[in-house]
Amino acid sequence: MSAKITFNAPTLSQVKGMYERSLNQILQVLRRIKCLTYGMFLITFTTLILYLVRDVMTVHLISQQASFPVRRRPGFAAAIQMEFHRECTPQQNIIFTKTHKTGSSTITNILLRYGEVHNKTQLLYKYPSSTEYKKLVPERLMTGRPTANIFAQHANFDHDFLTSHIYNTSKTFTILRSPVSQFLSAFSFFEKTALYPAETFEESIKLFFKSHGHDKYLTESWFCKNCGMLVNANSVDMGFDLEGYVKSADRDQFLSDFLEKATRTWDLVLITEYFDLSLVLLKRRFCLQFEDILYLRSLERIKKETVEEPYTLAKIAEMQKLDIALYEHFNATFWREVEKEEGIFEELAIFQKLNKQVQSFCVQGSRVGYQGTYANVLSPEGRENFQCIAMNTRCLNFIRLMEARDDTAVPRSDIPRISEDYTDPDSLNYNQIVHMDRTENVIDLAYKNRFRFNF
Repeated sequence: MSAKITFNAPTLSQVKGMYERSLNQILQVLRRIKCLTYGMFLITFTTLILYLVRDVMTVHLISQQASFPVRRRPGFAAAIQMEFHRECTPQQNIIFTKTHKTGSSTITNILLRYGEVHNKTQLLYKYPSSTEYKKLVPERLMTGRPTANIFAQHANFDHDFLTSHIYNTSKTFTILRSPVSQFLSAFSFFEKTALYPAETFEESIKLFFKSHGHDKYLTESWFCKNCGMLVNANSVDMGFDLEGYVKSADRDQFLSDFLEKATRTWDLVLITEYFDLSLVLLKRRFCLQFEDILYLRSLERIKKETVEEPYTLAKIAEMQKLDIALYEHFNATFWREVEKEEGIFEELAIFQKLNKQVQSFCVQGSRVGYQGTYANVLSPEGRENFQCIAMNTRCLNFIRLMEARDDTAVPRSDIPRISEDYTDPDSLNYNQIVHMDRTENVIDLAYKNRFRFNF
């Protein structure tokens, strides 16, 4: 006997009730989603407000507690600086050993700007100075300023002279470059190819080696024709005695003694191949701010010559053996110093972003400049900012303008004539070195339009 299945169709009122219950459930879900959306918006808005309050409080703390100089209008740059702030006192007195073809002109520019912005005096030569000076003597110093805070010009290093003319508690530093790379750069920049004409750059270098019996260099003779600022130039810049080395009965010991003395003399040695990292290390050790170490590339050659033959490279290394010993020694000490610095690579990443943004703000193009190098064309905003235009000024012009301004032996009647020598709109002129405002922070200006809130 089969079971009988029955199906009772719902009544109209039952269907209506089911529909209303489903609709109510859907409306409840939509209300919850709406509340969640409002909640997410409220959380996001509150977070933005908290970030804004944090930055405002950071600027307040800086202006009240910071041990380093704070700008009249602390802003984004000050907030970033606070992220990496350490209790320290900014270095007031600095001796920089300017080495050839190592990026040292960029370092000198940094120190010239640091002096101008923070009201530190430079140890200068009499107007007009010359890059040809090798020996430091009192007679060459600028009239009316026998002592100063900073020295950052080319000269063979003389520790006793400099420490007697730079105020006490000074720190000494320099920068070195891989010697083979330094030789190639110097050979090109100082136009040695004109003295040794050949079809290629490399053939010109080979001709240089063949021309003067360089096989006797540092074995029988310390003289090397046309080697100035080219061969073992960084060792000579740091005061190495070539004649004493050649005449020494134990040359290895002579070199070892020099490296040991150099380690005691220089508080910090930077490395060109790690230029930005070197600047951040300098910032930390000398208690500087990000704005102090900003830079624009200068004297960078448009046409970069190369050498490929292993024999030529080996010959260069053989002649550069003093600089190679110097470089290898201080490259090792550089990395030991970096290893001591916690968080330095995070700070490096921030600095590189800041510097790139500032470069974009200051520069709008380039042209051919001094001795076949790139010259920056400043933006209209860059020409109105001291840091931008000072960063873009060649060191020698920068120094001569300061000499003309500060040397009491320069007649004021000569100033109009001197001013006529400095009219490049992308470099400092005499009026700007005397009157231009130095307080406007270029990092704040560069980031001004990148944030909704003006901190």
